[in-house]
Amino acid sequence: MPGDTLEVMLSTDLARGFGAGEVLKLQDSMGLGGDLASQVWDYSVRFVSGDLGYSIPHAAPVAELLLAAVPWTGLLILSATPIFLVCGTLAGIEAGYTPKAGLDRWVTPVITFLASLPPFTGAVLLLLTFGIIWPVLPASGAESLFPVSDRLGQATDIARHAILPVLALALHELARFYFLARAETISLVQRDFVVNARARGISPWRVRWAYIGRSLVPVCLSRLSDTMTGLISAVFFVEIVFSYPGTGYLIYTAILDRDYDLLQGAVVFMAGFVLLANWLIDGLAGRLAERG
Repeated sequence: MPGDTLEVMLSTDLARGFGAGEVLKLQDSMGLGGDLASQVWDYSVRFVSGDLGYSIPHAAPVAELLLAAVPWTGLLILSATPIFLVCGTLAGIEAGYTPKAGLDRWVTPVITFLASLPPFTGAVLLLLTFGIIWPVLPASGAESLFPVSDRLGQATDIARHAILPVLALALHELARFYFLARAETISLVQRDFVVNARARGISPWRVRWAYIGRSLVPVCLSRLSDTMTGLISAVFFVEIVFSYPGTGYLIYTAILDRDYDLLQGAVVFMAGFVLLANWLIDGLAGRLAERG
């Protein structure tokens, strides 16, 4: 996008009367002076030394802003992941165990509809339903304007504010694991070890969870590795809709303010997080596959 932080600031009434010399001095003091190559070199040197830069609109170091925002994003991701991973997989196993009957006949069309909704659409629908039409949950923010003093009350308040963002994030990824588990279960019920287990009269519940469920663990973990990038993109939109003070909302404000130091620092951090998470998940999936 064109422009920089200084141009955004100069577009306000506060900048009236600034001369060309004063603008050049401001550019130099804000690290925006010189040509593109020199700016890239200066940023690279600072980045290698561990300095992610300074956010002028926020008047704070980028690292400090990220440390304040990352826990909120982590709360949403860590809360939503067990929901869509467990619920989607279990529902997919049940639907694939008896395809075209019972649960499969009713749940699959609903999951298909949810899969067609972009993350921001699902977030807006949840916000409209439970935050405005039927206001039973907070519609924005991570805490109340005047938070309670005791820890239990504060934790409850944070949990209530996180319910709608977590649900929006979980519903976006639920379909992915539902269809994966359903397809794998349809294939597994035809395998010899499952056919023999059913022929020996083993309980259907044990066949579902002990035989099919265990076989799906490496597959689901591998898909979770592929899901990380989509999950990060989804949390970006969800945080914007609910004005949630996480990394996604921080990136959004950085784009509006042309705050490139903050934007670059946040993108680098999120990219590193995705790579690290994929490496850990792939390693764990490989170990589980080796053990059988």
